Amino acid sequence: MLTKPRQLSRRAAALALASLGLLASASTQAAEDVIEGSEGIVKPLRFSGFATLGLAHNNNATAGAITSFSQLKPVQQGWSANMDTVLGLQLEWQPLSGTTFQVQGVARAGENMQPRLRIAALRQQLGQGLNLNLGRMRSPLFFDSSIAEIGYANLTVRPAPTIYAAVNSVASLDGADLQWRLNLGDASLLAQVFGGRYDYTHRFNNFSPAMSADASLNGLRGFSLSANLQHLTVRVSRTEVDRYALRSEQVSQINSGLNQLSGALRQMALNPLLPPTMLTGLQAKAQGLEALRNPFDNRPVYTSVGLDGNWQQWRLLAELTSMDPHNDLVGRGTGYSLTLARSFGDFTPYLSLAQLKRSSAKLNTSALAPTGLDAQLDGALNQLLQGFDRAQQFANISSRSVSVGLRWDWRENMAIKTQLDLVRTPNTNTPGPLAVPVLPFDNKLRLFSVTLDMVF
Repeated sequence: MLTKPRQLSRRAAALALASLGLLASASTQAAEDVIEGSEGIVKPLRFSGFATLGLAHNNNATAGAITSFSQLKPVQQGWSANMDTVLGLQLEWQPLSGTTFQVQGVARAGENMQPRLRIAALRQQLGQGLNLNLGRMRSPLFFDSSIAEIGYANLTVRPAPTIYAAVNSVASLDGADLQWRLNLGDASLLAQVFGGRYDYTHRFNNFSPAMSADASLNGLRGFSLSANLQHLTVRVSRTEVDRYALRSEQVSQINSGLNQLSGALRQMALNPLLPPTMLTGLQAKAQGLEALRNPFDNRPVYTSVGLDGNWQQWRLLAELTSMDPHNDLVGRGTGYSLTLARSFGDFTPYLSLAQLKRSSAKLNTSALAPTGLDAQLDGALNQLLQGFDRAQQFANISSRSVSVGLRWDWRENMAIKTQLDLVRTPNTNTPGPLAVPVLPFDNKLRLFSVTLDMVF
């Protein structure tokens, strides 16, 4: 029964994700409960789903609110359903005991309700606590990544975009994961290793009009360890990506411009009358320009340590995160989120804090300095330099947020939530996780949300 607010996060997720086993022992037990009928007979075909009907009001005329960098339509000033409204449908088929096929599709208002495939996986029980998943699975990157879209499974309206906007874009994983569970009385341990890839459309909402890029994460691999006690869940995870590539018409134009300027410098270096020092300098400058191609490509490492604890009517959720892209344009980000809640019957007020800090980007743009040899060439170099400086500004997703909200579990498997978010970036030239087409801007945003969440 989904009646106690302190049990909502893990057990409601199990209703939507059934037997994928991503949420430790409580999820597995709930999955077994819904797969087996009252007489213990396995039901080979099962339909389930989740939905959120949400409205959000943004008071900022210069910045839009988003939950991920794949969101097509930000919440601009005024009321909008684009932030949280979502419908997810799942079909589960169990042809044999221990073998399950799952397909899950999701449509979001922020993406024009276009269906997206989140899960298409085979789950095979191997015995001795081992389970193998093959195909498309929910993202395992952070503590709540696998349930980020399932509003009812989250205590709050949504995981804080301050730290989740980047990983919410990586909604799934195409590959495999192997899980091993060890039950120890009322407690359990879950070890998970996974690997694969994922492709999605990345939105650059910091342009007017907004631009899209094809994003590919190749060589994604990682692990997680979870401990599930009676009143506490702790999870540690680390994910590495060999190559995170962004390709778009704009990136192609940047590469073309760098190639042309590099070619011009190498052509100038062919002049036999040039002094050796100038010849060496032009060649080094050409190499520096070539190194700036595909400036958004990176090799990110995601790290998360999270917990979900209960004590009587109190509940505490906390998470520490790190995202190191190994890219001097993007810069490393470290963050945290903290939520404290207390239940009064069916009502649960809560307070949440979240912050993400990015280390200063240190992209070496010395190759774009003027040569002093050709005015037209130097003008083109300066234009590219300004473009890279602007890109470094927009790549800064640092921000902090304070959220207060109230959850009302008014029906079984249904909840109404209200939430006020106060979001602020470090300064008027730092967009953070907001859709900001022009700098500077008003870097304080107030977002008020009302949602109806359900699972069925």
